[in-house]
Amino acid sequence: MRLSRRAALAAALTLAGRPALAQGGDPLRIIAAFPPGAALDGIARLLAEAAPRLGLGTAMVDNRPGANGNIAAALTARAAPDGRTLLLAIDSSFTVNPHVYGNLGFDPAALRPVAVAGTYPVVLLVHPSAGIGTLAEFLDRARRQPVQYASAGYGSPGHLAMEHLSHSLGLRPGQLEHIPFRGNAQAVTELLAGRVQAGFIAISGGAEIVKDGRLRALAISGPARLPMLPDVPTVAEQGHAGFDIRFAYLLMAPRDVPEAARAAAARLVATVFADPAAQARLANWAVTPEAGDGAAAEAWVARASGRWREVVQATGMRVE
Repeated sequence: MRLSRRAALAAALTLAGRPALAQGGDPLRIIAAFPPGAALDGIARLLAEAAPRLGLGTAMVDNRPGANGNIAAALTARAAPDGRTLLLAIDSSFTVNPHVYGNLGFDPAALRPVAVAGTYPVVLLVHPSAGIGTLAEFLDRARRQPVQYASAGYGSPGHLAMEHLSHSLGLRPGQLEHIPFRGNAQAVTELLAGRVQAGFIAISGGAEIVKDGRLRALAISGPARLPMLPDVPTVAEQGHAGFDIRFAYLLMAPRDVPEAARAAAARLVATVFADPAAQARLANWAVTPEAGDGAAAEAWVARASGRWREVVQATGMRVE
């Protein structure tokens, strides 16, 4: 959902009149489930920068990466439900991790969705030395001999997207061999070095590695092409109608957060995402500025959880 300038102004005026998140003297703490420099961190900082201007008091970003978001989620679950602590995480922390991890370290029911704060696809990249130029060639190669692919770790977006591709297009177990790494940056480094052949990667600000020929982009996992890579077709465009894998950034809060604070946080996201300057920054991170309230976030979690439960069960994905 994209907002007009009029809607953004209305949201800002509403926030000014209802400073639900500004109660008390504590700063608004946005716990980011990724390290500094990632797109998720950038979104958290956009929200923190805007909070004082919208009557929500000072705000700080607290980066707590690790365990596919479980560390940040556990910390938020233990926070006071006063509206002064929020979590920004990828939806997979709540739609995938409960099906994959034997011990999450937190109770998912202890957290409540507050807002959708952008969505993004992943991009199927291959090293030029693999000699693969299209998605069809990639699938044909995998059917003839195993193809190793990199990801940011078990249960990461790249792992999930590749397993979904394999499952939905009828590849046999072992035809795509998963090589997990510690985070997206390491996965890209290994792919650039040619030590792995492929990977579904969150491109973020890394389109230059495609434009300068160091890696070759074969397909976009979402329903539309990326403005930063306009010549790269989607999976659906290449003969696989209905293929649509996107991930959402979700703003979460402790379960018993007041409704007024929950609504105010959602309006913060909507207002920031309606700002043209913020939209330009989001585009540089390959993030679509979709903003949704708590109900939209809950619906996203329910839909994605059902999809990934099936993939996890079919592939036997498990982290103990």
